[in-house]
Amino acid sequence: MLFLNPPSNAANKMSPLNNQSGSAVFIGKASDADYDDNPREIASTKPSAPIMRHPEFFFDNTLIAIQIENTLFNVHKYQLTKSEVFSEMFKMPKLKGDEPEEGSSPEHPIVIHGAAASDFAALLKVLYASHFSSNQPAPEASLVIPAFRLANLLGFSELRTYLLPLAENNLDDVDKIVFAREFDIKEWLAPALTRLCKRDTVLSTEEARKLQVDSVLLIWRMREQHRTHASITPDSGVTYCQNCTGWKYHGCGTCKCNHCHVQVRDHYMTYSGPGNMGAETNTYDTALEAEVKQWVEGTCVPEDEIIGD
Repeated sequence: MLFLNPPSNAANKMSPLNNQSGSAVFIGKASDADYDDNPREIASTKPSAPIMRHPEFFFDNTLIAIQIENTLFNVHKYQLTKSEVFSEMFKMPKLKGDEPEEGSSPEHPIVIHGAAASDFAALLKVLYASHFSSNQPAPEASLVIPAFRLANLLGFSELRTYLLPLAENNLDDVDKIVFAREFDIKEWLAPALTRLCKRDTVLSTEEARKLQVDSVLLIWRMREQHRTHASITPDSGVTYCQNCTGWKYHGCGTCKCNHCHVQVRDHYMTYSGPGNMGAETNTYDTALEAEVKQWVEGTCVPEDEIIGD
């Protein structure tokens, strides 16, 4: 037993332990606690009430062996009970006979099919890290998605809730759509699709491969419909100002044409942008967002899918 700062008459019966702080720590037998020379200085260590297990820091040291692919894991049972799937599994009645219980040893592990060992390792890294500190730094981005995938499959509801906003922050819009479809997170789809419709750059080949054909067609159709160029075409022999054409006339001077590299004297023009006649019109945000939302909800049928009478 350990005794912290016992009175001198009791300390004489015990062996001192060295510590850097200089405080009095002694080790002795349980019988050494049965002194009453000065009961006001130190109370008897015999419990006067039933011993209670601390609700947070009394750990079940039982280990459960798990095999995924060709990799063995030995995991604390108290961590696995945070999963709805494992909790129900542990409540199942034990098999009769001498057959070892599944998960009781590395020789008799719980074998999980349909999962990757690397995903389970990511789950455990996040699970154990989050257990020891409520202010734990956010896990690495590379761990978030695989950990969420298994947390979702195995019913780690609290961990899933913790990881979901981290996944949202770490994914671009294309990957958000892929992720939302995999895990049925419908509220992510419309905002991500809308941003892809409105962004300046078109989908890359790699992005298009990640998205389903219907999403690619929707994005293409929305961009054509809501990001059209102005239809004004300049007429021959008609005068237009610089703001409309984007060309500025210079009556005198010398310059070299950037296209044909010919040296030009006296008369030349410089290009300052598409001008009002050729500028791309802005998207109609409200209309675009509404149509994308309807499409996601399944209430908007594209024109090419409408069957005539």
